[in-house]
Amino acid sequence: MKEKIIVKKIIHMALAGALVLMFACSAGYDDGNSNSVNYGSTGSGSSGSSSSGLSAGTSTSYNSTVTVDTEAYSNVIYLNITDGKVSSDGSEWTEILKSKQYFFGESTDSSYVAVDYKYDSGSSTGLIRVNATSFSGELAVYISGTMTTGGVKIQSNGTDKVAVYLNDATITSSNYPCVDITKGSPAVVDVSGTNTFADGRSYGTGYGEEYSTSSGSTYTDDDGATVSCTVVKTAVSEGSDSKGTLYCKGDMTVSGSGSLSVTQAYKNCIASKSVLTIDGGTFTLTSTGKNGLMGDTGVVVNDGTITFKGTGAISSSDYRKACGIKTDTDDSTSYVYINGGTLNVTTYNGKGIGSSKVYIAGGTNTFNVTGVTGYTNDSNKTASYYDADGVKYSNTSITFAAEGIEGASLIEINGGKTSVTATDDGINVSDSSASFYMNDGFLYVKSTGGDGIDCNGNLYIKGGYVVSYAPTGSEDSFDSGNKIYVTGGTFAGTSGSSMAISEYNTSGQKVLYFSGSSFSNRQPGSSSSSSSSFSKVAVQVSGSTVYAYSLPSSSFGLFVMSCPSFTSSSTSSYSVYTAPTISSNDFNGLCYESSTLSAVSTGSSTSTPSIK
Repeated sequence: MKEKIIVKKIIHMALAGALVLMFACSAGYDDGNSNSVNYGSTGSGSSGSSSSGLSAGTSTSYNSTVTVDTEAYSNVIYLNITDGKVSSDGSEWTEILKSKQYFFGESTDSSYVAVDYKYDSGSSTGLIRVNATSFSGELAVYISGTMTTGGVKIQSNGTDKVAVYLNDATITSSNYPCVDITKGSPAVVDVSGTNTFADGRSYGTGYGEEYSTSSGSTYTDDDGATVSCTVVKTAVSEGSDSKGTLYCKGDMTVSGSGSLSVTQAYKNCIASKSVLTIDGGTFTLTSTGKNGLMGDTGVVVNDGTITFKGTGAISSSDYRKACGIKTDTDDSTSYVYINGGTLNVTTYNGKGIGSSKVYIAGGTNTFNVTGVTGYTNDSNKTASYYDADGVKYSNTSITFAAEGIEGASLIEINGGKTSVTATDDGINVSDSSASFYMNDGFLYVKSTGGDGIDCNGNLYIKGGYVVSYAPTGSEDSFDSGNKIYVTGGTFAGTSGSSMAISEYNTSGQKVLYFSGSSFSNRQPGSSSSSSSSFSKVAVQVSGSTVYAYSLPSSSFGLFVMSCPSFTSSSTSSYSVYTAPTISSNDFNGLCYESSTLSAVSTGSSTSTPSIK
């Protein structure tokens, strides 16, 4: 059964001359000596001076009826972050205090949930804390309303699942994530309505008591040990260095029918220390810190619409990459799976995807990656910079390439429709023993300064449809550190260089190509031809048009083409036309549907290709 709380809200706010202040308004707080937090007048209700209990601070002017289907979760904490109120049943509300209030048990019981408000001294910032470390069972936390300077921290028991339901929640955090799920329990997050998160933390700052601007400072860790602080550029003792605006220390699955917009300049928009899964929802992510989606172990996208705009910085004094999807690439088993949904990634000084292994089996995926150049492994560039936490790195070697999709050891395309435009390699598989597999689906790659598809190991084309375009200098549409194996699929590739033709290894399916030393104006090199140049090509086998492609409007050094009908090693088996009329195409200039191919008028201009 799908785990979901069906919420029907009818909220009536009787203000009647009362002024309702925003939850984080500093004028509403007391001097810090009492247990209560005064959020401002809510009519004739109590100020909430009691230290605990459901009756503390009950407002008579806040009448809410929330009907919940508790079949999935029988224990629910409701948070109205506008007024700073909490409920365990959606009908009786109490003000959130600076002292703990207990739900589903008392402090003397073996199982309970405690809710309080951590008020940062000397400021108007704070944190709602839902502490379930002593609670046995699954817990749901329902968040709605607006908070202007704070966040919500959910401390799980480390084992049982936590469900977080965001319903029209707007949170602008201060020194904390907007929502932080700690202790390692798996979490499911459901988004409904319109939700907006703005992370108030700044890049280059150490948040939390474990950071200090001076050496010799210490703090006491959770085990009671005295530990030396990390020395950083800027330190904020009351805060959190959690690496996501929406963050979970365990596995996290995000879904729903609503939307979530995240803006941040610190680390990651949505992150998990384990596996992050997106099952649905609409997400608009903007980062000038680091990445859009981050999962240390893995990221899985099954559905939903994700739009990411990132801006990184690569220079001698700043070094941070803004990737659309990122995993811990130091972990050779980390992975990204794209199984469905819609991805739109635009980033400057980052990558579309960066992981050890990348699998794409579905979805409509668009990556547009630009960035600085000149930071290759042999460029010997160094930088002195601060990381996200403010730790200084001096004269450190740095490398960077604005690549669309990078997988250290493996990239495998099994479906979907993927489009990549990049300043450097469109697709790069970097390890010397790495592999790239094109098994099915559609792949368009355009590089303006690198290879289209570059694999330092073996490159396999077994199926699907590929258009790869890398017409600059010595770059190649398909480039392998070893061999390019063609056993299926339909593809077209234009390269600035003709060197890569020696890398092709074919058996049943052949590759037809035109090459030359410069191939300017699309000259078909030294091959015999009745045409001085061509911008379109059609190939017939046994009188039937089996291949047609409209070439890009630029010069190139090598054009390669292949389809399952190319099985003969004899040039006489192919009639190659260089001035056909192609009225429509199926995928970025490439024709593959039988109806589209049959509509091609070949004309009479012919050329003889080479065969590999």
